[in-house]
Amino acid sequence: MYKRTHGNYAPGEQKARNYDWNFNPSDHCFGYGEKKVLNGAAMALHNERLEEDFPKTVIIKKTVEDHKAVANDMLGVSKNLGQGQTNRGPDFVHGIKNV
Repeated sequence: MYKRTHGNYAPGEQKARNYDWNFNPSDHCFGYGEKKVLNGAAMALHNERLEEDFPKTVIIKKTVEDHKAVANDMLGVSKNLGQGQTNRGPDFVHGIKNV
């Protein structure tokens, strides 16, 4: 009775919505599928890494990173003016309180 009136289903119980599928849903697997990797366990155990499998590390100057930190605004963070950030605590807010 509660299933019909309250939608009270047991955990993991499938709800039958009486959809008109063009296939048998009990034989079909829904979701994201990855391509099959041959020798996946053997490749995980090898110490050698192929160069094309990993992105190249790019080393740039610290001045470039400092400029990005000052020039770009981060959402939810006060603007970095190059003066350093003080520890304001988790309850700090900008502005005044609404009445």
